[in-house]
Amino acid sequence: MQDCKVTIAALPSVLADKAENLETARGAIGQAARDGARLIIMPELMLTGHGAHPNMADNAEPVPDGPLCREIVELSRAHGLCICIGMAELCHGIVYNSQIVADRGRYLGLQRKIHLSGDEYCYFGAGDDVPVFDIGELRFGITICYDSRFPEMSLLHNLHHVDALLAAHAARTGEWPDSPDKDFALNQIRKRQQSWEQRYRGRAQDYNFFVLLCDAVGPSTRSLEGVVANHAGSVMAIDPRGEVILKTEKQDFSPEIRTIDLVAQERQSNHAPTRNRRLDVFRALLDRETQNRT
Repeated sequence: MQDCKVTIAALPSVLADKAENLETARGAIGQAARDGARLIIMPELMLTGHGAHPNMADNAEPVPDGPLCREIVELSRAHGLCICIGMAELCHGIVYNSQIVADRGRYLGLQRKIHLSGDEYCYFGAGDDVPVFDIGELRFGITICYDSRFPEMSLLHNLHHVDALLAAHAARTGEWPDSPDKDFALNQIRKRQQSWEQRYRGRAQDYNFFVLLCDAVGPSTRSLEGVVANHAGSVMAIDPRGEVILKTEKQDFSPEIRTIDLVAQERQSNHAPTRNRRLDVFRALLDRETQNRT
């Protein structure tokens, strides 16, 4: 790992207008470039929208040959940075909830969501791989929203020797008042930040990596009938000691784009739990437990 700047963006995304989502992403990418960032992470399903509506699957496009992915690759070339952004991916007739990665004009690959939550099973197929992405200055893995509830995912990223975990969310928060006031917004944002701290601070420390987190912002179902999908937004970053190094500054449901420095020296070069982990023992125990359950 080398010292580098990264941008974390919590952005609105709607199911009814992919072009609007792309323009929102374009603006955030431009700001990241102006800030000198090497990488930007944006929310789950940012380009196509998240919510229990047929559009969530109908908006899907092929990767990397669809127009949305091609545009992201071109934006990564034009701005000279790495882009990690969510979209619905269409592959052989199956739709996946995916984060695509492009770096300086090259498509690097994608992470498909492995554990689908709630009604997502009605729209998406489940992924079955955990790739690693290396852009020179930073080696990273990706987890998508509900996947973060499974600590095995973080263990896999640690086994891949990543410097950072990019955690993209579009977590729904239920119904909102027609005109949410400041106290309501602050409570929703506070809950999101507390949830992330509880889940990710230990993972960062145990597995010796940075964690970069973003959530979608606001209602994604604007102009659609019969469905509600609201997102609290906010951003966060945690260092490999488990210390929160970036918290949201927002007090309302509005976009947030923050750029921070990641310092390579914060990662332990000889991390004891990574060095001492007895994978042979755990593999045998897991095999035994799996056999006992069949």
